[in-house]
Amino acid sequence: MSLLCLLFSCAGPPTDALSWREQWEILILTEDGGIIEGIANTGNTGMYRGEGQFRANRWFTSGTPILFGMDGGPADVDVSSAHDAVRVGSALVGRFDDGEHWTMRFSNDEANAIVRIDPGGPQPPLSTGMSAEGQWTLASPISNGRSHGWFTAGRRGGMFEGKSVALHRGGDGRPPGPRQTVVIMGPRVSIGLDSQGSQKLAWARIGDLDLPTSDLVFSMSESGIGTLDFGPETVLSIDLVPTGCSGTSEVHQDLSVLERVMADFSGLATSRTVRRAKTRFKLGEEEFSASAVIVDVE
Repeated sequence: MSLLCLLFSCAGPPTDALSWREQWEILILTEDGGIIEGIANTGNTGMYRGEGQFRANRWFTSGTPILFGMDGGPADVDVSSAHDAVRVGSALVGRFDDGEHWTMRFSNDEANAIVRIDPGGPQPPLSTGMSAEGQWTLASPISNGRSHGWFTAGRRGGMFEGKSVALHRGGDGRPPGPRQTVVIMGPRVSIGLDSQGSQKLAWARIGDLDLPTSDLVFSMSESGIGTLDFGPETVLSIDLVPTGCSGTSEVHQDLSVLERVMADFSGLATSRTVRRAKTRFKLGEEEFSASAVIVDVE
């Protein structure tokens, strides 16, 4: 975590830059087949200068999802000195308590959640890229953790357990194009690819092996089956079959038409789709099975 502090606070771009943006994100694959996501953003881009946005969604295998959002002005946003946690209003995401675990908490008339994400999986190397505007850094403080807690809205939701990943990105750069994230988590499987433009954060541990990821690419067929291909260095291709649990949310649904135009001009994403998938594959003589989450942000 000290490396994150170094990159985001000390050696990284200044947080008072007009183009500065930062995001904390958790993704949880619950044991009942659902998905939980929590995302907090803050930055100085245009109309969002000094403000923060928090979104938390719980997608079920069937039925109405829980969609929750909370925004805060500069006085409602606190970023930790190590840049490993953020508060937006009464919502919290990140490493707030002693230890390496992450927390997500919020309480509102519409929904409530208390979530703990315990660390696990390999520690991926930071990915730092440069654009015309500046620097952009991607990190995964927790690549294959365990989560438990509750996430409710009235009679919907309840307690849960599941596998989880925590992601952190930020800088004064502006990565081009849409973002795509694929994370596979299983008992002895931890694979991730978070890519946008030419920049990517990648890791792959299967069994006791850390596989090279320099050639790792992801593609999606028209039928909705995704494929992670490790390329010529490692002869391995993993198919991800959708389970049917998915959801799409509009990132700026609460903005006016003019504000949405301004957000688009600033290069901010407008929609986010999450999909759950499953996989079974062989490496050598050993067979592995795992769950996966695919995220498309455009």
